[in-house]
Amino acid sequence: MSASEFDPRSKDLGYLRRRRVSGQWAPFLAALADELGAVADKGAVKRFLCATGERMARRHALPKLETLDELEARLNEILDAMDWGWVQLAVAEDHILITHGACPNVLEDDDERAWPPLMAELLAGAYGAWLAAQGSPGGVTTCRDPLASPLVFEHRV
Repeated sequence: MSASEFDPRSKDLGYLRRRRVSGQWAPFLAALADELGAVADKGAVKRFLCATGERMARRHALPKLETLDELEARLNEILDAMDWGWVQLAVAEDHILITHGACPNVLEDDDERAWPPLMAELLAGAYGAWLAAQGSPGGVTTCRDPLASPLVFEHRV
């Protein structure tokens, strides 16, 4: 499918028809997000979640891959196994564009939408670690808008 034909909303709907955030975890994650927002320094929370994402990436380490398409396919296998959505990778002029759809960041008990920015930090850490392991020299991965759907990250060197 070409980039001009890519429809993230349609892909999200297909993915979400098959999966949702587990009922056993949704209330906990919503409460955790609220509590972190209430008692912790925002910078410390960001660093903690980014480091957690990096650790998750190391636990799901990938071999050195030859192409971005291969990396995308392997990341989708990992995300699918965790029920964490899907990813599309693309080379932009001066960065790698990471589109992450069907993210498990919508929780019924999260009226303030405190969880999505935390999930975005976790994913930024994971994607940064996976790209670093593929040879990206000291890149920084940031989310454009943590409340958007799909989430869009930029990995810049």
